Amino acid sequence: MSATLDWVPAGQAFGFDDLVFWQGKGSAPFSAAAARIDTIVLGPHASARFPAELQPFVDAGLTRRKQYDYSDAITSSLGRAWAAADPGVVFVENPHSRLVLDPNRAPPADVMPGLREFFARLERQRKGDKVTFGGIDAVRPITFAGETVLRPPGSDEEWTALQNALAAARQLGPTAYRSACDGVIDAVLKARKPGGALHVISLHDTMNTKMRPDGAIVVERPAADRLPQLVNFGNKGDERGERDADPVTIGAAELRRIADAWAQGFKIDAATRSAAITLNRPYKGAFETVHYGAQLAALNEPNVGAVQVEFLRESLLGPRATAHLQQPGADWPDLDRTHLDGIVSALVAAGRLLR
Repeated sequence: MSATLDWVPAGQAFGFDDLVFWQGKGSAPFSAAAARIDTIVLGPHASARFPAELQPFVDAGLTRRKQYDYSDAITSSLGRAWAAADPGVVFVENPHSRLVLDPNRAPPADVMPGLREFFARLERQRKGDKVTFGGIDAVRPITFAGETVLRPPGSDEEWTALQNALAAARQLGPTAYRSACDGVIDAVLKARKPGGALHVISLHDTMNTKMRPDGAIVVERPAADRLPQLVNFGNKGDERGERDADPVTIGAAELRRIADAWAQGFKIDAATRSAAITLNRPYKGAFETVHYGAQLAALNEPNVGAVQVEFLRESLLGPRATAHLQQPGADWPDLDRTHLDGIVSALVAAGRLLR
């Protein structure tokens, strides 16, 4: 365990093979595996690492625990292990923290006006005003507990330097990630035969508690924002997956079929099902789900589409790591590999039921 921040070296670039993981990688190119893929798992928040280009702008008081809690870093280990265990799964990982550019937000033509507005609203919030950050958080300069990640620039020169650093980092990380996602989906669509299931999963996790300033993650979220005990599936629909205000990103019947398979894979009985698995509560899905759901809708196949999967982070961490994070501290606990292997086994079992 470490309390120091995690950095990507300045200038480090990432290609397709750095970001994409599948069973048998290393022995054959992805094109050889594409025809067998039926589950494309995307990890837009899978890395907590900051590119060193942003080091001059990251707050000196930030700890590794705050850095990692701001991300969905355990989805990196989960996605890679899932792809290694299931020949039908491929995982694509964003190499940078969401700080650079959040791939699960609609990409703005220019991130800087939104970032300036974010800082302006944040200043008003800290004076007691009620504000929202929706629609301006493609670059989010604070954690979800309100801790400073990026310092607000104090001069025009600092704003220009931050703009240049973000632009350079964006090309190295998020742009490479989106290119890899598109490349994987294009390869799978070209190789597959019509009629089989094809699911694009935007993989996330979060805790039902937020962090205190001392690092203890114990502050309960409002009831309406809390996840179930295991996972929430979002397709932009209602609590049965049926169309709500927006078009659904995968059909309701197929979403319920996925949820049923996961319930069986995780051995969740009917009595505890509603407490463990929800549809569109509290998360309905965001940019990746909508973007790739619209692309897959053109196939006009009922068992094809996109879904946002939001695990309760505690269920992935396991009890030992969760208890560690409930105590004050600056570090992040080591991965409980045995616990995560149990999660992967359940996901593989669910995948067999869906084929």
